[in-house]
Amino acid sequence: MKLCMMTLMLNPMPPAGIVQEAVKCGMTAIDWITTHNTDPRELRKLSLDAGLKIAAHTMVKRKFIERKPDYLDDFKYSLEDAHILGAPILMLPPFARENQKSMEDDRKAWTEYFAQACPLAQEAGITLTLESTGYRHSPITTADEVLQVLGQVPGLKVTYDHGNTATADDPLQAYLKLKDHIVHFHLKDWKITDREVPGSDLKRDGRYYRDAVIGEGDLELKKFWDAVDSRGRELYVNLETHDYTEARDHAGVLRKVSDALRNW
Repeated sequence: MKLCMMTLMLNPMPPAGIVQEAVKCGMTAIDWITTHNTDPRELRKLSLDAGLKIAAHTMVKRKFIERKPDYLDDFKYSLEDAHILGAPILMLPPFARENQKSMEDDRKAWTEYFAQACPLAQEAGITLTLESTGYRHSPITTADEVLQVLGQVPGLKVTYDHGNTATADDPLQAYLKLKDHIVHFHLKDWKITDREVPGSDLKRDGRYYRDAVIGEGDLELKKFWDAVDSRGRELYVNLETHDYTEARDHAGVLRKVSDALRNW
């Protein structure tokens, strides 16, 4: 497995420390989730000096979610950050908007946003992706919902988040539907229950999900990865994991998980 550091997992560690931990984990790439309030030129230099490929940049900005009219400026700023980083992929996650009328309405709005943003990314030589987001009111989560958007936005691709997809769809069957569109992976794990427990959230499938360290939850990640085709196995994989109970050192947990998954 081609392991990629998901920088958000070690926030608020300074960027230099995150890069060092990626190397300690034996990772070969890094996905900068936001720019950590740091000049992207510095992030690029830190990454490349450590021998890490910049696999992606993920933008987390709120103007579109807050229904602000200048939301496209957010995208242009992040696209410029991705260009400076030298990231081949820019991921824009489609979360539910404030004052959501319906998931269908949000899905239509996000489709229009992606249709505006994708040509700008293509002009810059960057692949724009979406992911399935795993909240109860997320408008784009199932494979069919993703395909509905992709069918209307030529050139848009998928960062496949197995765990988020599992909150509303069969994640393996969804992968098989989407595999030709996937250019990056996210892996996470959940503890899943039929009733609410401390730290859990109700998801779209009517069950309750609580974050878990990869390998300590209920998702069959090895079975899923064994089913991924040869092209997919050459893509980078973000490990979206740490000890969410805060009982263990985040970096130590990430190293342990990396050691377990590297040879999958």
